[in-house]
Amino acid sequence: MFEFIIANFVSVVIFLIVLSILILVHEWGHFITAKKVGVRVDEFSLGFGPKLWSVKKGDTEYMVKAIPLGGYVKMAGDERGKCSGRPEEFFSKSAGLRSLVVVNGPMVNFVLAYVCLVFVFYLGYPALSTKIEYVDPGGPAARAGILVGDKITGINNQIVYGWHNMDERVMESRTENVAVTLVRNGRERTVSVVPQVIKKPDLLGVEHQARDLGIDDSSTVIGHVSENYPAYEAGLREGDRITRVNGRPVERWEDVRHLIADSSAESIEVLWIREGSEMGRRIIPKQVTFGKKIINQIGIAPRQNIDVFKVGFKDALVFSAEKLVEIISLTFRSLYHMIIGDISARETMTGPIGIFYLVKSAADTGFSQLLFIMGMISASLAIFNLLPIIPLDGGHLLLYGIEKFRGKPLSEKVEDVFMRLGVGLILLLAAYVFYSDFSRFGWIDGIMNIFVNHK
Repeated sequence: MFEFIIANFVSVVIFLIVLSILILVHEWGHFITAKKVGVRVDEFSLGFGPKLWSVKKGDTEYMVKAIPLGGYVKMAGDERGKCSGRPEEFFSKSAGLRSLVVVNGPMVNFVLAYVCLVFVFYLGYPALSTKIEYVDPGGPAARAGILVGDKITGINNQIVYGWHNMDERVMESRTENVAVTLVRNGRERTVSVVPQVIKKPDLLGVEHQARDLGIDDSSTVIGHVSENYPAYEAGLREGDRITRVNGRPVERWEDVRHLIADSSAESIEVLWIREGSEMGRRIIPKQVTFGKKIINQIGIAPRQNIDVFKVGFKDALVFSAEKLVEIISLTFRSLYHMIIGDISARETMTGPIGIFYLVKSAADTGFSQLLFIMGMISASLAIFNLLPIIPLDGGHLLLYGIEKFRGKPLSEKVEDVFMRLGVGLILLLAAYVFYSDFSRFGWIDGIMNIFVNHK
């Protein structure tokens, strides 16, 4: 662990700064609202555990503690049984005002997410290029005269910022024809395309009906090969171009993915070209659970072009709102599909370790990507805190809502039962997420190797 921290010192510092900003903003939302409605705040803490630093200003002691994985605001009279009824105490306030204090933590996280996204779009939003790498010969785009190498800049007179956003614009269109603006050889032109309706997976891997132009952003050139996966062991490397899978020719990455994932054979024959020479191997894939399906993986990903989409401040305000709504929608859909079993919790959730690797990767890419990831995490943190589970903010909102509806609160005994159940659920969830992160990023194998080598 110590060696890891030394090797990734800068990344660890950036991670702690990002995490601290997210926590401070969240707790500040509670803090400032409590002060505004007349509640005395006794403590404002960043982190848990032993106190590292503190200063008292007015009624509030501001603290930094040793474990930077959270924070809290301690308000006067914030335990119902210990509230004496003084006007500055939390439980002396109405259920509505208490709800306002609680909800403004997550709300400020949403605001932070939006501000981050505004700056991302203004400074430059990194996303998959809209340059076309494949055109289905019999598809809508081909019939409209669209060619490989064309770059799409707009759909129905709306700017597009990345391949996924372009797909969304096509999906949202209600007219039979879609006006596609593209650049070819430096000249802009607009063509009319009638999309086809097909079934394809969304970002969660769940198949749905979608309007499709018959184009792809990925060829069959490999952009990444994961070590400790069958493809790496078979000799496949970045830059290789796959030509056949199980004897079938492939022209786009979607063909590669389907033929590997859905193969029922024990081994998969893969042919590829490297520097003009054709090579081939039979590869035994790993089988992984993806939602309700078991699929094959060999550990390869396509080469993808990344463009930086930079817009004016007014457009940034609009696009950021669109992106925030999309992130919130995707998060709720992830939770829904996780609950009904379409996707596993391991695929959907990550903890501090996973967040560290996300922040590290974003920081390596650039400041704009780091801001984007911080915005996404801030929105996710807000949604998580609004879940109706005590001791989360959403759990307290549920209790205050019940109190408002009944005209009186639940008994302390009943609230205590809800608290114990909620804390137990959160602890189980935290243990599962930590285990998943340790397993996903190879930490469990590393720890086991330490013990084996020690023996």
